[in-house]
Amino acid sequence: MNTMIKPYYLILLAFTFLWASCDNGNDDSETENTFSGCVVSFEQGEDLEIATFNLEQFPKENNTVMHTANLIKQLNPDIIALQEVTNEGALKQLAGQLDGWEYVISPEPNQSMAPAYLIKMTEILLIEEATTIWFNETENDDYYFPRAPFVIKVSHRRNNQEFLLVNLHLKAMGDSESVGRRRIASDMLKEYIDAHYPDEFVIILGDFNDELDEENTIDEVFANFTDDTENYRFADMPIATGSREYWSYPDMPAHIDHILITDEWFEYVDTTMTIRPDDCFDDYEDYISDHRPVVVVFDL
Repeated sequence: MNTMIKPYYLILLAFTFLWASCDNGNDDSETENTFSGCVVSFEQGEDLEIATFNLEQFPKENNTVMHTANLIKQLNPDIIALQEVTNEGALKQLAGQLDGWEYVISPEPNQSMAPAYLIKMTEILLIEEATTIWFNETENDDYYFPRAPFVIKVSHRRNNQEFLLVNLHLKAMGDSESVGRRRIASDMLKEYIDAHYPDEFVIILGDFNDELDEENTIDEVFANFTDDTENYRFADMPIATGSREYWSYPDMPAHIDHILITDEWFEYVDTTMTIRPDDCFDDYEDYISDHRPVVVVFDL
């Protein structure tokens, strides 16, 4: 029996191996490594990582779901509050590409840019019966909150800490009417939390569409919160008053995506950061968003 391998078999095997290597390499670069050079990756543990992320009319392009999934896989927080979800089917597809994650979207009818959440279910328990919408009952509510705040109650599985998340997306634009609507919405929101949740762990996060730095903000829209230092704190205030390189809305540039916490959280805040995926993905704004994610980390 002749066991010699003929030359053309060797050539075929070589091409087969080369094709397989190239194919796997391309997959790794697309699904795992795109954001590894500029995005921190959180590990599962006692810390709690919560992000807010305006996805700008999600999904923007055909490949938006894939690129967004790659970014979230690299970042790996425990929960993300999303704004501007225009297609629930795409959101479901996004969650399906994230192993162990689920989504929940605002049930508000006729909302073209809905708030939603992505939840890592191994770390976070969703208390479904507490899911609700605030300020959606009257015409005044619709005027001051064109996108009703979407509220969920969750528990951190590692220490059973329950808390409330309020996903906020306030009126945009810098004209006097829009500024006034944001200011009154801020007043309504604080009065509601003071009255109904004075002793609970609450986080209000999202696209506030206004700045915190006194030099940049318009008429100090959120002074009602910033003046009440005993009960409220913007966890991202160091970002708002720091270098514009780390602001969440680089096009202007401006820092308008915020994470507001109640006093129950004060002792647990570890750090707050703006994630800059555009540093290693040139087409970030074309495929994902004109906003950057903002993350707060709690040491529980």
